[in-house]
Amino acid sequence: MRFVGFVSGLCAVVVAGWVVLGTFGVHTAAAQVQPGSPPATTIPGLPGIPGLPGTTPQKPEEKPVYPTVPSYLELSADDSLAKQAANVQRMLKEGNFTAVANGQDVFRDYYEKYFFPSWTKATNRSKLQQLRSQLIVTELGNYARAGGPPRDLLVQIAFNTLSGYVKNDELDPAVRVAALLAIGDLNERERPTGGGMQPPVPLASALPFLVSILKDPQQLDALRLAALVGIERHCGAGIADTNFRDSEVIPLLVQLASDKNVPEGKDPKVHEWLRVRAIDVIAITGQAGPNGQNIQMLLSFVTDDKESPKVRLAAARALGSFDYSQVQGVNLLTIPQGLGKMVLDLCVADLQTVSQTGNWTKLETRLLAQYVSSAQQGLRGVRAAFAGKPEDQLISKLNRSLDEVTKALNDSLNARNPTMELVRLLPTALSNLNTALQGFAAADSGAPSANEGAQAGSP
Repeated sequence: MRFVGFVSGLCAVVVAGWVVLGTFGVHTAAAQVQPGSPPATTIPGLPGIPGLPGTTPQKPEEKPVYPTVPSYLELSADDSLAKQAANVQRMLKEGNFTAVANGQDVFRDYYEKYFFPSWTKATNRSKLQQLRSQLIVTELGNYARAGGPPRDLLVQIAFNTLSGYVKNDELDPAVRVAALLAIGDLNERERPTGGGMQPPVPLASALPFLVSILKDPQQLDALRLAALVGIERHCGAGIADTNFRDSEVIPLLVQLASDKNVPEGKDPKVHEWLRVRAIDVIAITGQAGPNGQNIQMLLSFVTDDKESPKVRLAAARALGSFDYSQVQGVNLLTIPQGLGKMVLDLCVADLQTVSQTGNWTKLETRLLAQYVSSAQQGLRGVRAAFAGKPEDQLISKLNRSLDEVTKALNDSLNARNPTMELVRLLPTALSNLNTALQGFAAADSGAPSANEGAQAGSP
């Protein structure tokens, strides 16, 4: 009887609740929902009974979504072969396979089935630099310095295996970049033993592979950067095949340096870095090009006020790397004139920028010093070409005016208020630079070109 009474009481409470809710205009589940109105909520645990006015349903707790970690291919490595490391090193040091039973097979298995596959292991991601150094510095550059069949076989295995890694897009990009950097470091001949100063000779067969990677705009930016590092090393050491250098390497560098259009989906800063490094490598080659075409290209970057400042400064420095006594078809006086104008343009632009904002502390002395030092580095080659000639006076005056800019920068650093002192000193120095540049206008029509420029560098 008590239970029946409890149920009856509960029903009365519910009915009373309906009456009370009805007085507040709350509709039942059977009531029509007005178009556009949110769906009616219900009291949890009592389906069909609307919730009180102003209540909202509890939302389930959102679980964090973690980024998906790419799954890269890991090649099988026979870890049992790690114990052969001492035998492999012994063969490299002695320069033959006879020191170990079945030496050549042991040697090949160690590298092909253990050492290089271990590069692809996720557990070795942080050790890629160490593994590359073990190959290039320790095993080839130290143990195998005297040469011999084991050393030659290792170079062959390394190039063939690592080339396959570079082209395998299922591998971690970090592995592919490490492999390409190692290819760029492989040598035809190591530095000789006995403390000789003769440098190593880069592996000639690796250069076309490096060029093929850099030439492909669809390659990962990191791979193209790694390829350019290797090409820079080959150019610095001197490319024996001058035909390949002049027909493949330098035209590719010129194309990359001249490409102002950032490819779709590529990072503009990385593209700019590629252009700057390409300019640096052109300078390393010292090749002016037919009728000084490479010099003309670099000078066009220097004088283009819409060009990236980093590209302009790299081009300015590169202009100091050529032997102008051998250059044909270039009006040599346009080079110092362009370099001085670049410094004036960049300094004035920085002054205008801080003037518009009123924040003079943004005037960076370090950048201003880079403008001057890059221009003066670019002047070195052309000053040598005009040594002892009347035009040398113009170049000397320009160089002194650049020194005045540097002096203004240095003097301001020792002032009580360095920024305001620089703002006071710099305009005078820039005015003197502008005066020095005006002297080139009068001499421009009589400036030496092709043969005269060549004779200017002769005693």
